[in-house]
Amino acid sequence: MAAANSWAAAESESRCQVWLRLSPASSVRAILDSGPLIALWNAEPDHLAWVEEVFKRFAGPYYVTEPVLTEIAHLTGRDKLIVEALKSGKLLVPEGLLDQLDDIDRSLQKFPHCDLADASVIALSERYRRVSVLSLDRRHFITYRRADGSAVPLVLPDA
Repeated sequence: MAAANSWAAAESESRCQVWLRLSPASSVRAILDSGPLIALWNAEPDHLAWVEEVFKRFAGPYYVTEPVLTEIAHLTGRDKLIVEALKSGKLLVPEGLLDQLDDIDRSLQKFPHCDLADASVIALSERYRRVSVLSLDRRHFITYRRADGSAVPLVLPDA
C-alpha cells in the first residue's frame, strides 16, 4: 500500500510540474475556479482526464482570486506550488478582495448557495467579461448571473 501511495504522490507531483511548464506562448487566458486545480493536483479520477484536456486548451496564465487560492491551498496542501505559480506569472491576481466588495456582496445576497470564493469568481467575471471561467461546479455556476443578468461564460465538464 505504501508503494502505491508513493507512486500516486510522484504522479501527482509530475502533473503539477507539467502544469507549471505549459507554454504561455500558446496562452489562452481563463478565470480559474478552485475545482480544476484541486482535481489535477489531487489526481481525482472522476475529473482528471477533463482537467488535463482543459489545461491544454487554456494554457494560461489564469486569473484567480485570493479566496480561490485559499481553497486550493487548503484542499491540496500545495502552498509552495501556488507561490511558485504566482511568481512565474502562471496565476494572476488582478485585484484584491477589497476591490471586489460590491460585486461580491451582490452575489452573496442574490444567490443563497454562493460562497466567498464563487462570489469572487463572479466579480472577476464582471471585469473580464470575455474571459471564460474554468470550473467543475456545474450545479452552482450555471445559476449565477452577473449584475446585468448575463450568464457567466463557463467551461465545464459534460454533465
